[in-house]
Amino acid sequence: MPTPVPANDFLRDPAKLPAAPVYAVFGPEDYLRGKCLRALLSSLEKRGMEIKRMEPEDTLTRVLDELRSPSLFGGALAIVIGNRRVGNRQEATTRFKEEFLAYLEKPGKRNVLVFDGATFQRNLAVPKRVSADFPTVICEELKPWDVRGWNQLASNAAAEIGLKLSPDALTALREYTGGSLGRAESELHKLALLSKDGKVSAADIAHACGYEGADLTFPLCDAILTGDTRAALACAAKMAGKAELGSVLSLLALLRLQVVGLGRAALALQQGKSAAEAQTLAKVRLRENLKSGFMSTARGLDRGKVRAALEVLMAADESMKTASPDPANLLIGTVSRLCETLKSGEPQGLVVR
Repeated sequence: MPTPVPANDFLRDPAKLPAAPVYAVFGPEDYLRGKCLRALLSSLEKRGMEIKRMEPEDTLTRVLDELRSPSLFGGALAIVIGNRRVGNRQEATTRFKEEFLAYLEKPGKRNVLVFDGATFQRNLAVPKRVSADFPTVICEELKPWDVRGWNQLASNAAAEIGLKLSPDALTALREYTGGSLGRAESELHKLALLSKDGKVSAADIAHACGYEGADLTFPLCDAILTGDTRAALACAAKMAGKAELGSVLSLLALLRLQVVGLGRAALALQQGKSAAEAQTLAKVRLRENLKSGFMSTARGLDRGKVRAALEVLMAADESMKTASPDPANLLIGTVSRLCETLKSGEPQGLVVR
């Protein structure tokens, strides 16, 4: 069986992976797998391919038929199929073994099948066949003692968003996140919002990652973006217990960025752009399971709602600076009014400045 390409080797030069009708990016390290998958899909896009992901409502038969049949008018197509075992529910390559094996026997000539394998046991029939006949990339978890490897990956992730971490900051970030690269990436994006010059010290890590609600800030933002008022208020209530002036002001700035992102997405949709294009223009990082909720919220926005939502946050900011209100009450009240303002309704034309 051919040896799969290690994630770090692949990321150095994704273009070296040979052209093929089937690829698999697999392994237990979610951060590396996501990074490698994005690099592979970017490479396929440069070859003129349209990227699609198999949706829950899609049937495998229809997806495989689409891969077998080249488009008469469009270009080639690359379809990503997730492969993950959840509880007693087996992964796709096991549930649909015969269908996949039949396709691998004679794959499409122009279109490409990409496996996103959170679960990908190479001793089973389909993964074994894919590994034997097609290019694969393996994303293994870092060993606990591989501090140098972890620091290098974290430094690269920071550099991609304009940050530079000192050695002490890398140590503090690794300790705070428990060595989770995915969690470290989330914290780096928070630091990017707070950093003024791009340089991050251990003290910055202690301040930003120790901010009350560090485990609830992003769930709160997610709930607001997807219109889940109940979850947003629950997060706000938990954060209110130790809310302070500085932490609430930081949160208000972060919430403003979320509202602006929703406005950008709504404007793009009004201009006739696709959901994928709107998400890109919104410049808001979203997990796959949040994208539909985000677009649903954006579709319900009009000019008045975006302006009103920003005014809610500006009023809260002004109140914090001039009236010395109770931070906990202000936090809960602001989140409540923000959710009420962003509730779905018929949009009436949007202008975001």
